[in-house]
Amino acid sequence: MSSNKITKNQTFTLMTFSKKDVIRAGEALINENLLDEPILLEKTMDVLTYWRDSHVTPLNVAQNLLNKFIYRIDKKAFIAKRLKRFESIKKKLKRFKGMQLKNMQDIGGIRVVVENLKQVDSIFKILSNEHCFYNDGKFIKMDNYILEPKEDGYRCLHIVGKFDNEFKEERKIEFQIRTKLQHSWATTLEIVDIFTGQNLKSNDGLYDYKKFFKDVSDQFQIIENLEGFLENDKARLTREYLTKIIQNQFLVKQCVDIKNFVDRGVGTITLEKELKIYCESLNDLNKVLGAKSYKDGFVLIRLNVQTGKIEDEFFKSSDQTLASQRYSQYEKLLSKNEKWIVALLSTNAIGGLKEAYPNYFADSEIFLSYIGLIKIAAMIGSAPKIKQEAV
Repeated sequence: MSSNKITKNQTFTLMTFSKKDVIRAGEALINENLLDEPILLEKTMDVLTYWRDSHVTPLNVAQNLLNKFIYRIDKKAFIAKRLKRFESIKKKLKRFKGMQLKNMQDIGGIRVVVENLKQVDSIFKILSNEHCFYNDGKFIKMDNYILEPKEDGYRCLHIVGKFDNEFKEERKIEFQIRTKLQHSWATTLEIVDIFTGQNLKSNDGLYDYKKFFKDVSDQFQIIENLEGFLENDKARLTREYLTKIIQNQFLVKQCVDIKNFVDRGVGTITLEKELKIYCESLNDLNKVLGAKSYKDGFVLIRLNVQTGKIEDEFFKSSDQTLASQRYSQYEKLLSKNEKWIVALLSTNAIGGLKEAYPNYFADSEIFLSYIGLIKIAAMIGSAPKIKQEAV
């Protein structure tokens, strides 16, 4: 892909823009003819790069706030920071009519993943005492998608805080706090989106897939509220779960639907097997990066989801602006080529690249292990004669 290379000798000029420029850039971004207007495209990408980069310092301040207490709650918690991809910004602007880019509250996002629901509650209680999450005594924005999941089954606690950047400009940062099981669901959905070309993350995709993820989310909610799950006692969890499921025919049917979905396919290649193949491809990417002695800094990744080809480029922490600008240039360059995924990842994220950015690296072991439990419930629940013996 020689024509898609950007040389390191290229120089960049730091530019600032007004809020009106940011609004106009958001409007231009959703213009279907933008790619055919090179001058407008160039200006739009410059403004988007400036606006996104202005969230870097607030994102770091948000992480510092978490670092003060997070490991007292869960020693194995991990935190992942991210700046929203231009394509994701575009999709959100299109999805919510009337939204302006300058008002988008998740350009900078920080995700916290902990073991269980009690820990999610503990983190929220601490954060809710911080003034940065309030305007005039009310939350800037708080959505508890754990108590009230989204229509597609998405479960996570979202809370928005305000933090200043190096120019004393206020920027909003969205915190996403979720359990490992909720995270495995979201990660798996994104993996399916990457490899099937669907947009399930925006609740837009094939009906069977949407129903599957919604059903799985319902079952996961049951599972992680059981005492056996909270105590990490697998034997007790299995007993409690199977007992609860077989007493409710609606839940039995839901389990059966899940089992039928993952077991279907062509020949020996079931959908469950396909998912494992997808994850193996992403793990290959992790091996490529793991073989290189990257230290503190950033890695710009270009992944071809059709061929599995991986291209990566390392930047020192001191070159953060250059890395971000190069990221923007590649997004522009590859905007017409859907088979390429571009991402800029921090190498010093908690737990390393694989754990901190599971949307790209994680396998589906957690997700599939609980799918296995759901399949057992489906078989026992649909075979009345052996129900009591099995439980």
